Amino acid sequence: MSARRTGSPSRTGVFQNSGTFLLILAIAAGFGIEIATNSVGNDDALLNGQLRGEVWRFATYSFLHFNWLHFLLNVGLLLWIGRIVEQQLGTGRGALIYFVSVICSAAVILLVHNLHPKEGATVGASGGVFGLLGAALIISYRQNGHDRLRRSLWIVLAAGFGVSLLPDISMAGHIGGIIGGVPLALLVKARRNEN
Repeated sequence: MSARRTGSPSRTGVFQNSGTFLLILAIAAGFGIEIATNSVGNDDALLNGQLRGEVWRFATYSFLHFNWLHFLLNVGLLLWIGRIVEQQLGTGRGALIYFVSVICSAAVILLVHNLHPKEGATVGASGGVFGLLGAALIISYRQNGHDRLRRSLWIVLAAGFGVSLLPDISMAGHIGGIIGGVPLALLVKARRNEN
């Protein structure tokens, strides 16, 4: 006979972090399609500041990447941050934070590009990753988390914003992700604590 835990059941084995892994597979499939269609790094085939009625691009741009380095950085960060958020908030809430962050990122990118037009497309999962990063920081502070994890999160956030200063990188997308992820994490965490 095994002892029964109180509270929500713990997921173990194959199903642990399944949402993060499914999202990574979807991003890999998107990058695979880019490779198969010779669209990698092709600005004309990617979101370039105008939707032209193609509103689905508000979310689908996050499945596309400029090159292998861009893809591997976003997937690596998603693997780390996504698992932290998913373990603390669950798959549905983690996915909600990711996709709201992606949409907020797209909205801020389009706003900035309409105010200050520039050439080039915007792609990548970094808006969603930044939203999850902000959510992980909120979780860490709310739970009085480990100082080492918190320091790591701040270092990654600072490095990410540092990368945003490079040419052809959209700081607007990173800021939009934070705008989407942090308030939602506060709301989700507060509601979860009430239950």
